[in-house]
Amino acid sequence: MQNNVAIWDWSDLGNRNLKKLIILIYFNIRNSQMKNNLFILLIALTAIGFYACSGSGKNGSTDRTTTAIAKQPIDTADTRLAKHLSVFCNSQVEAAQLAANKASTQNVKVFAKQNAQLYSGLSNYLNQISENYTVKLPAELSATAKENLQNLEAIKGPSFDHAYLLQMLKDHNTMIREYNAAKNIQCVPLKMFVGSNQAAIIKQAYAISDLKDKTP
Repeated sequence: MQNNVAIWDWSDLGNRNLKKLIILIYFNIRNSQMKNNLFILLIALTAIGFYACSGSGKNGSTDRTTTAIAKQPIDTADTRLAKHLSVFCNSQVEAAQLAANKASTQNVKVFAKQNAQLYSGLSNYLNQISENYTVKLPAELSATAKENLQNLEAIKGPSFDHAYLLQMLKDHNTMIREYNAAKNIQCVPLKMFVGSNQAAIIKQAYAISDLKDKTP
């Protein structure tokens, strides 16, 4: 007695690899003398279920692509600190780029390069925080930071080196005071940023002060 073969509606499957998989399962069972249509159906449904859960189909892929991750909230004090840190880091980088062209002494040029590397990295970390939290970091420097850079740019000759280091020291001291005042940071990544980089910024301030004293 010949068994009836189940009729499949392939239009819902939408994937050639899945069709091939079910055909392969069927013929393997057929060759093994196991012709129970119900058993074939169970095997096929299992394959379809595995395929769907693995996210290989179109719908699974679309869902992962279009689902947006909501940003986490951040309080006012943390937002203000993050923005001030961002302006501080970016102003250090821009001032270092200026010093690379205008500084007269090699020691100041070397320091400027190190300062740019340090604060470029810190700025990138802050940008990562802003991607996950509801804080929009400034797209440009503050009016004060811009004015300080313009004043440095106007200085010519060897006097630029001392003026540059003096401004960098002032900037660092201002940021250190703000660090010390930030006692109750709620945003965990920002708190980790402050905790792990505060010592580096203080160390940099000491280095600037020492270099300034040695620069005429």
